[in-house]
Amino acid sequence: MMKKRGALEVLRHSRHDWLNRLQLIKGNISLERWDRVNNLIDEIVLEANHESNLTNLQAPLLAEFLITFHWEPRVFSFEYEVIGERLLDLSRYDQHLYEWISSLFTLFSTMVNRKAENHLFLSMQIEDKEVRFFFELSGIIEEKDKVSKLLEEEHLPLVLASSDVTSNSWEIQFIFSAD
Repeated sequence: MMKKRGALEVLRHSRHDWLNRLQLIKGNISLERWDRVNNLIDEIVLEANHESNLTNLQAPLLAEFLITFHWEPRVFSFEYEVIGERLLDLSRYDQHLYEWISSLFTLFSTMVNRKAENHLFLSMQIEDKEVRFFFELSGIIEEKDKVSKLLEEEHLPLVLASSDVTSNSWEIQFIFSAD
């Protein structure tokens, strides 16, 4: 279950994130590292665009979970992107997608070495009436048997498209049809 946050807590986390970004820019300006300053600004704009695309999918539970995921201590860092020219209205599927993604993240947390530097990247590619979820988990994956169990489960209306697991990465793709 997602933690309920009040307005002040949300503002506090958001302000903290923005202050960190501004400090990075300010530090690189003082070092006259202009290329790094431009890269940081480009990263911030790109992240804001992905966040905007995510919220435009009309799936508030899913969006809140992904946007606020890094606000709590985790065993892996996380970043996401939402790409595609056409955005879908996923409001009918919001609860299902939220529960699926949050249970998947919980599973990922149990699979990785807690002392390793683990990272999860999620790419959501929006197409005509479907969303392709590409997960790339890197780090030290210790519980490969849990991967097999996940792949055996049915995730209607999600379809497993591909999976590749090694001791230090796992790439998996699911296709969600919004028909």
